[in-house]
Amino acid sequence: MRTVSLFMLFAICAIHLKAQTTFEEGKHYEIVSTEKSNESIVTEFFSLYCGHCFQFEPLIDQLKAGLKEGTKFEKSHVNYLPRNNEEAQFGIVKAFVAMQDLGMQKDLVPQFFAAIHIKNINLDSEEDIKQIFLANGVSEDKFKKVYTNPDLIKRATEMSTLWSKKSVDNVPTLVVNGMYKIDINSVRSLAELISLTNYLLEK
Repeated sequence: MRTVSLFMLFAICAIHLKAQTTFEEGKHYEIVSTEKSNESIVTEFFSLYCGHCFQFEPLIDQLKAGLKEGTKFEKSHVNYLPRNNEEAQFGIVKAFVAMQDLGMQKDLVPQFFAAIHIKNINLDSEEDIKQIFLANGVSEDKFKKVYTNPDLIKRATEMSTLWSKKSVDNVPTLVVNGMYKIDINSVRSLAELISLTNYLLEK
């Protein structure tokens, strides 16, 4: 379990450290698949319930800007948080997929993070989740249509299992080209994380 704020760690260390240029399998990353994606892609496994993911979010744009040209960046929501609440676990994944389908991911991810980690709002039910969509201009009918769509439920179910297939055991975690899982605890700065990610993109 991570006990140090990723945001604070990167902010402090970035002032003093240069990016490392030598990376090792088993220390900085693990191979989690025998198949490599055909396109350059970085997947962030995260949860809106995760405090470290909330702290990491302000760094995402800097990370994306530092990746090699043509790299796709995507998020994949895990379903093991909050603990011991299966309805909330799957509900928040459905909410994230609904954001994507509505083209509102960029706007709503910060809203959900703020609701959970700043305002301490419980989002344990569909009604709780719906209120954030309504507050951001989505009609109740539109929300219901999207949130209960069988295709959305199918894709949310698939997303809910992807983290285990990539051996993700904590969040946030970055997986590069579907094959290389980065150990974020092995890097000391955002610059080093970017360097490691680009190294794996080129492998």
